[in-house]
Amino acid sequence: MPTKLSSKFKSVIFIILIIILGAVSYYNCLGGDFIWDDVGLVKDNIYIRNLSALPNVFTKNIWSGIGIGSNVYRPLQMVTYFADYSFWELNPPGFHLTSVLLHILAALALYWLISLLFNNQILALFSSLMFIAHPVHVEAVTYISGRADPLVTIFILVSFVFYLKFLRSPSRASRVIMLLSFIFALLSRENALILPVLLLIYHYISKKKLAIKQFWPWLVIAGIYIGLRLIFMNTVLYEVPAGSTLLQRLPGFLAALTRYTRILFIPTDLHMEYGNLFFSFLCPKVILGAGIIVFLLIYIFKYRKTNPLVSFSLSWFIIALLPASNLYPINSYMAEHWLYLPSIGFFIILGRLFTSWYEKYRFKFMTLGLLICLLFSYSYLTIKQNTYWRSARVFFERTLKYAPHSFRVYYNLGNVFSDAQEHVRAIKLYLKAIEINPLYAEAYNNIGNTLVALGRNEEGINYYRQALGLNNALPEAYYNLGNAYYNLGQKDKSIEMLKKSLELRPVYLEACNNLASGYAEAGNLDEAIRLWNKCVKLDPNFVVAHFNLAVFYFERKEFALAIKHCNKVLALGGQVDQRFLELLKPFRNKK
Repeated sequence: MPTKLSSKFKSVIFIILIIILGAVSYYNCLGGDFIWDDVGLVKDNIYIRNLSALPNVFTKNIWSGIGIGSNVYRPLQMVTYFADYSFWELNPPGFHLTSVLLHILAALALYWLISLLFNNQILALFSSLMFIAHPVHVEAVTYISGRADPLVTIFILVSFVFYLKFLRSPSRASRVIMLLSFIFALLSRENALILPVLLLIYHYISKKKLAIKQFWPWLVIAGIYIGLRLIFMNTVLYEVPAGSTLLQRLPGFLAALTRYTRILFIPTDLHMEYGNLFFSFLCPKVILGAGIIVFLLIYIFKYRKTNPLVSFSLSWFIIALLPASNLYPINSYMAEHWLYLPSIGFFIILGRLFTSWYEKYRFKFMTLGLLICLLFSYSYLTIKQNTYWRSARVFFERTLKYAPHSFRVYYNLGNVFSDAQEHVRAIKLYLKAIEINPLYAEAYNNIGNTLVALGRNEEGINYYRQALGLNNALPEAYYNLGNAYYNLGQKDKSIEMLKKSLELRPVYLEACNNLASGYAEAGNLDEAIRLWNKCVKLDPNFVVAHFNLAVFYFERKEFALAIKHCNKVLALGGQVDQRFLELLKPFRNKK
């Protein structure tokens, strides 16, 4: 009994240490803004703003909330954004807090799994502390859009834990939790499909007998998921860029493996946007990567009996990395957040190294000193890395140093300067993006925006037309054309372009609102009111649409509806002219 109590007490202390280190390493990310994909997935996403739209996240792709087609399906990631919005609305610190809490939960789940797998709390502690503090995970934690990585990791680890519990003491509760966790993992991120493979590797290396009747539910769930994705998303994993073969992509995987290994051991020069590059088989990074993968595979098979912990950990690393290896075509040859789940294998091995030293009494204090120094350096680098994510300008300017040939970075940095009304600098950056990628329609569109902002509507229209010449299904270009034509007094053309924009993107709030205003000016109040009602249905907090509805319902003498929408404007913190409030006052007490 005393031993069990001691073990539970140690677990409580160790859990507290993991939580504290996670909080210390990521406290400064709470001041960060929405960056890059955060704008589309969170800031502009209408499906996370009201409960009635929530079912859409389970039936559509993650970008559907801004009207963009995609085959990325991660409904639980979107549910977490919905929960955040319910608490914080569009305040970034709340979203960052949730991401940090998920990272801490992932580290605690890792502690739980390692304790069960290897029956060693010290190993579990050391591995989890290194996992939670290592700066390579900043991209998965501080980047709000990277949240799918900690989310899927939590469910994979919990599912694995209850699978082990079920093997040791079969129960309906363990069976239900492990399978539900697997389903939740699949609904968080596509790479959860590797979990059954990890379980098979566990049986193979640990020589645990595999009962097919216990394992078939995993295969059925995975098969159903794959089938549904193929039917509704046309692919099993990520968006698939065209124009590359397996033979062309293979060297990129080997080069990425070399860099992944380096940044796990020496986590410096971390950044986004590695790009979809291609490498030669004669590239030194590719040759070294080939050597690494051969060494790992030989070690796994040769020492699986004498050193099952290291063999299992190396297998975990390789298998968890495969979905993001670009062998199956994805949108980059590597990304740091793809190391989130695979890195667990690395940290178990590193934790085992420290544990073996720690268990030798004469090295105990030296080991603790080394570990504290390592964790301090990890935490320091993580805190420093978080500062690069505090603002879009800092982020893109720094990223540009590492990715000077990325047209996407030039484009996004141009957006930063455009938002800051520094239009000349913005145009130069957009032109640089076009120089790198002459077919980048979005850059032409945004040059048009800057020119219109400078009052040069005709020139802006020319760039919008060029954008549409490259991509005639670009709703932003039609929307901006509509606004430019309106500025020139060409109301009919304005309505035509705004209608086209809304046809291409039915959830385009700004286009819907401006088109409604165009119809109102043209005297078509029925259509205007219909569109404004569509706006507030899509986003119940859309103040402008509520105000317009209040005004036009008043003009139509539908005073109850006018009062209802006016009250909504006030409740949302919007401003209403006092004279309009006075006009409504006589009708407030009428039945």
